[in-house]
Amino acid sequence: MMDSVFVAMDLVRLPLRFDECLDIHCEKCDEELERHQLDIELPGRMLGTCELCKAWYLIDLEGGVMVLLPDESDLRGI
Repeated sequence: MMDSVFVAMDLVRLPLRFDECLDIHCEKCDEELERHQLDIELPGRMLGTCELCKAWYLIDLEGGVMVLLPDESDLRGI
């Protein structure tokens, strides 16, 4: 069984276009994000992870935005 939860997420506008390969930085600590391409058929959709503060982001390069995903403390507090 799956429960539905609603979590507020901050939308971050990226200062780049889809065809540019610029560094993307963590909004929490300003460390450069590691980008993970999870689906070869969706090259503009990536997961970004911060090695320093362990934040995760869903990145939409085509839309020029990313969102900070909830961490375990956010999810456990629901």
